[in-house]
Amino acid sequence: MAEAKRKQADYHHGRLAETLMALAVSRIAREGAPTFTLRELAAEAGVTHAATYRHFASREALLAAIAAAGYRELREREEAAQKRAGDDPWARLLVLPETYLAFMADAPGAFHVMLGHRWQDGETYAEARAARAESYALLEATAAECQRAGVLPAGDPSRLIAAMLGVTHGLASLWLSGQLGVVAGGAEMNELVRETVRASFEAFRASDGIVWGSA
Repeated sequence: MAEAKRKQADYHHGRLAETLMALAVSRIAREGAPTFTLRELAAEAGVTHAATYRHFASREALLAAIAAAGYRELREREEAAQKRAGDDPWARLLVLPETYLAFMADAPGAFHVMLGHRWQDGETYAEARAARAESYALLEATAAECQRAGVLPAGDPSRLIAAMLGVTHGLASLWLSGQLGVVAGGAEMNELVRETVRASFEAFRASDGIVWGSA
């Protein structure tokens, strides 16, 4: 009863949208997919079903808000990590996949939506696509910075970035499917991420005469 009253108080203080998003992310992290309905979330939040529609027109709109918020937080974390990394372009590049995978471990529910949900098309997900584009732009700018410094091959940076994302998403997918056998956010996971990212990205380093995407 006390918990229900607290949730009702949150709603009356204008926090229902945040409450619903938090409940949804928690459900997705437990169940591995967005299988809930808005009616179920409303009951869990201690509000009426109609109240949810004051913030989200549909379940898809709720998922879109989760994806957009996730990508905004990821971008903030990436920028902070690059600031800590200093001015070295290669160090600034390496912290991006490491930060991405750390975010995955910290927020698996949001990450499921960001990575696995079909939200590429439609007006509902326009804000989420824009937030994702900002995160991608940071990677693109950092890769270009590495090319100018001579630590990544010349050529089409989008081809190079696609290969780098393949490594990062591959590791993320293995963890999400339970195939890595390590605890998210633990020391073993952190070490695995660092070793895999750094060993894989070394293969992308510039070598004499190599122009990426020239074949």
